[in-house]
Amino acid sequence: MIDLKKIVENRCKKLLALAKKYWGIDEKLARRYVSLARKISMRHRIKLTGNEYCKKCNTPFIQGKTVKTRLDSKNHFVLTECLNCGAKRRTNKY
Repeated sequence: MIDLKKIVENRCKKLLALAKKYWGIDEKLARRYVSLARKISMRHRIKLTGNEYCKKCNTPFIQGKTVKTRLDSKNHFVLTECLNCGAKRRTNKY
């Protein structure tokens, strides 16, 4: 029997990959793909990595295009800033 959680994980990975692929072509479609991946993962209680999309505007994170990442070695955290909506998020790195 096929494990449902594996199917859901694969589907979410495919949707996030499609969102990154279509970001330059159709931004609305890319945001829709991220939104669908989030809804599917919430429905089946699967964790998505938080560094792949903006939680505020559903923009897929593409280094240099949609996200700015800074490392703070003094306080040991990573600061990610969405270039689309300006949302900032701190993540413990160390």
